[in-house]
Amino acid sequence: MKNGEKSFSKLFDIIELVAQSPAGMSGKALAEATAIPLSTTFRMLKFMVDKDYLRSDKGVYTLGVGFVRLGNVAESQNPLIKTARPLLAELSLQTQETVHLAKLQNDKIIYIDKVEGSHLIHMGSLIGKSGPLYCTGVGKVILAFQKPDRQEEMLQTIDYHAFTDHTITDESAMRDELARIRQQGYAIDDCEHEDWIYCVAAPIFDNSGSCIAGISLSGAEMYMRKRRQQLAGLLIAAANHISSAQ
Repeated sequence: MKNGEKSFSKLFDIIELVAQSPAGMSGKALAEATAIPLSTTFRMLKFMVDKDYLRSDKGVYTLGVGFVRLGNVAESQNPLIKTARPLLAELSLQTQETVHLAKLQNDKIIYIDKVEGSHLIHMGSLIGKSGPLYCTGVGKVILAFQKPDRQEEMLQTIDYHAFTDHTITDESAMRDELARIRQQGYAIDDCEHEDWIYCVAAPIFDNSGSCIAGISLSGAEMYMRKRRQQLAGLLIAAANHISSAQ
């Protein structure tokens, strides 16, 4: 990698680290985490603060309004989000649960839209945040509906880690789960990624028949489990509508 490319790479490393830290990070911590000389780190930080992409408060750096502006533009330019958003809002209003739209990115899923439900329950999902394939509803449904060769490649990249007592951490069990998902047409996250959070998810396909994304309904287990079949039907109908527009 050339020097200029390294500089760009390090710049984005800083942005990603700040984005992943809810309370922000100091310049010294960023320099240590990225192995960038302290003086170079502060020059990069000053540049991004001047452009409003970062803000500094008492030496702690957080994302700035520049990223809010870019996020709004990105949302308006993304045809998948534009098509899905009214359906996500309708699903959330109809079920009172939180609706996610996520797409595949390398060996993870990325949440690209979210409509909060009326039930007050904390979830770790945020727009722009990544999640694992093997224990989120959208991750499992996207993985289940990949073409066989691609699915096999993706299965080989999974580093299983138990997030809860219900997380599937065995490849054989995961293969059985994927077969079950393909048969029923939707996936369940049975408190596998977060304790007490139950999700139902359905796949979204492009016009070539490739699974490119998924939508899910997420909420407290006590509200979700008994409505599994009803919620799955609503999700599949919405996902089919989105797929037809791709």
